[in-house]
Amino acid sequence: MRVDLDRVDRLINAVGELITNQAAIAQRVDEMSLATGAEIKAHVEDYRHLARDVQEAVMAIRAQPVKPLFQRMARIVREAADATGKSARFVTSGDNVEVDKTVIERLADPLTHMIRNSVDHGLEPPDDRLAAGKDATGTITLAASHRSGRVHITIRDDGAGLNRPKILAIAVKKGLVPPDAELSDAEIDALLFLPGFSTAATISNLSGRGVGLDVVRTAVAGLGGRITITTVPGQGSEFTISVPLTLAVMDGMVISVAGQTMVVPIASILETIRPEPDDIHHVGPTQSLLAIRGRFVPIIDVARELGLDPRGKPQTTPLLLLVEAENLSQCALAVDDVFDQRQVVIKGLDSNYGSIAGVSAATVLGNGQIALILDTDAVATGRDLAPIRPRPISHAMEGTQHGTA
Repeated sequence: MRVDLDRVDRLINAVGELITNQAAIAQRVDEMSLATGAEIKAHVEDYRHLARDVQEAVMAIRAQPVKPLFQRMARIVREAADATGKSARFVTSGDNVEVDKTVIERLADPLTHMIRNSVDHGLEPPDDRLAAGKDATGTITLAASHRSGRVHITIRDDGAGLNRPKILAIAVKKGLVPPDAELSDAEIDALLFLPGFSTAATISNLSGRGVGLDVVRTAVAGLGGRITITTVPGQGSEFTISVPLTLAVMDGMVISVAGQTMVVPIASILETIRPEPDDIHHVGPTQSLLAIRGRFVPIIDVARELGLDPRGKPQTTPLLLLVEAENLSQCALAVDDVFDQRQVVIKGLDSNYGSIAGVSAATVLGNGQIALILDTDAVATGRDLAPIRPRPISHAMEGTQHGTA
């Protein structure tokens, strides 16, 4: 039986409204002082469980296995190997993993680019592999798995691994980093995602055209995802894409920043910290570090990064959210308050309000208040940030379709 996906999308939107209404009822009950409050709360909790069950059932209708997508990549490997004169075998695992249809569709182009990149840049020519004591035929592995409400797709090659000295030298030559820069391995790996960066010596149908992994990162970020890299010299590299299973709902932590209510994706938060004054070390007029378990992580003032006016006196010991950003780097986001954790319905802003730096989407809370969903990667790295300008966005939430975030 075939199901019209437009009808499924309308049903998903209706379920989203159901979840929002449930949150509104729960908040109203919490504000009431009634003798029967406990009984009412029990009914509200039953309602919440029912709404979650309905939501999961509807999402399952849209879910599809990644197998067809993986099968398409087999052809990409063959074509890339033929074009580069290399020999490559293609191995898959976890192709029965299911994910939202929209996510699968939007992963096709990034995966195609990364598979080609793994064959072209990752695998050595057959003669070089034989000289290194390897099989002349290289292996490209594509794997999928579920983890903590997200799908992880890994592209692995058994090639020479990243040549970090070469990557750094190219970045210096292009003026991307100063000649005396001392970068960590993760920071060098991150250079691969800069616009126009390429290690290709010559232009080919696969490489050197100035369109690189920055396009992949942008596409993955548009899905609320991120890419991480691990590499071992002489053994190969592994690129892991982590994206939500669905673009409709997410679990988030509701916070307050400079009088603005926002939501931080739970998947990004490692822990909440109220540090002791001695744990904070100031290294400049606007820069601080948090000492935690024998190491230092940078503290990022979210209000300052987003250009928001601070409310009241700055806290000597701020409330910090330890988050994991791109390439598994960590930082501590300084916020004013943390309220609670809840499931929220994602509402896209692009079509009605435009792109907001440091913000990935928005949601409507139980009290009817609109809260922006923080893009933790952008805030943590300072990428493309500019001050948020107050504009009415209540109408922008109306008629927003599933799948835009």
